[in-house]
Amino acid sequence: MNPNPACLINIFLAFLALGFYIIGSYRFYKNQKGYLLILGLAIAIDLITALLASLRITPTTQIPGAETVPWYSLLFNVHIALSTFGFVGFIILFLYLTVIRDEKRFSSLRRWQFKILLPVWVIGEGIALTNALSKYFFQVRIFELL
Repeated sequence: MNPNPACLINIFLAFLALGFYIIGSYRFYKNQKGYLLILGLAIAIDLITALLASLRITPTTQIPGAETVPWYSLLFNVHIALSTFGFVGFIILFLYLTVIRDEKRFSSLRRWQFKILLPVWVIGEGIALTNALSKYFFQVRIFELL
């Protein structure tokens, strides 16, 4: 089976969003300029990637077997919970930062987003990326393993 190279679009966009989340979070944590723009780009890319994949505008790697959402998989449920918490958390953080401009209020928020929110989102997204890469290169769904 030769995977469709167009399937790598979603994987590339997910890695791009991951990079922007890490850079934006680090810049916010260190109180460096430009963090809001970078976090906004990360959220936009993440949202576009999710929409493109869920609406099947960009192809995803198809391998023989069940074509259903693997709600039976513990790993899939962990991915959904962590990714959703992280994604919604970053959206709320972004909205809060655009409305509240008082830098003095941000000290504990900086630590929380860098030490809790970012790692939670990275783990959740890392599970999805591992699944996507394993499907593309090895034709194995890791969600079926757990």
